[in-house]
Amino acid sequence: MGIEYRRLDARVAAERLDELTEVYLEVYGEPPYGWGEEHAGLFRDRFDVQRRQEGFDLVTAREGGRLVGFGFGVTLRPASPWWQNLLSPLSEEMTAERPGRTWALVELVVRAPWRRRHVAETIHDMLLGGRTEERATLTVLPQAAPALAAYRKWGWQQIGEKRNPLPGSPVFGVMVRGLGV
Repeated sequence: MGIEYRRLDARVAAERLDELTEVYLEVYGEPPYGWGEEHAGLFRDRFDVQRRQEGFDLVTAREGGRLVGFGFGVTLRPASPWWQNLLSPLSEEMTAERPGRTWALVELVVRAPWRRRHVAETIHDMLLGGRTEERATLTVLPQAAPALAAYRKWGWQQIGEKRNPLPGSPVFGVMVRGLGV
């Protein structure tokens, strides 16, 4: 039985939020994250807003009907807070947003038994393939060494670090990658 990949629109994505949250909790409950219900609540709240944003795209991976991974992102708006909370300033050219400039890969998660089977890479490639934006961006926890190594292999470059404005939030690496390459 193979892995089935499927793109979901915002309406269907909303209907699957409980299932997405279950996978989110499972993956981010593991080291190096150790996140729990509070983060899952934030995920649900953010997802409800993000699924309504321009450029929203979500890809799921299932095996035997079971959700084994997913990824999604949105197009950044000109007034996006994405470039706030940087630990070192970046150039205005790097942080200036205009319509259609940057697509943000918000989440890419795969359950442990399905890792190292190219599931994340397939989701990643489906999400980035055919995008019309100039570039993409993401944040990654530097301690998540396998994820960081995969992103580098897939052409991402770290350009800075940021800390989300949540109490006790860790430092994340900010990465970018050109699209249409």
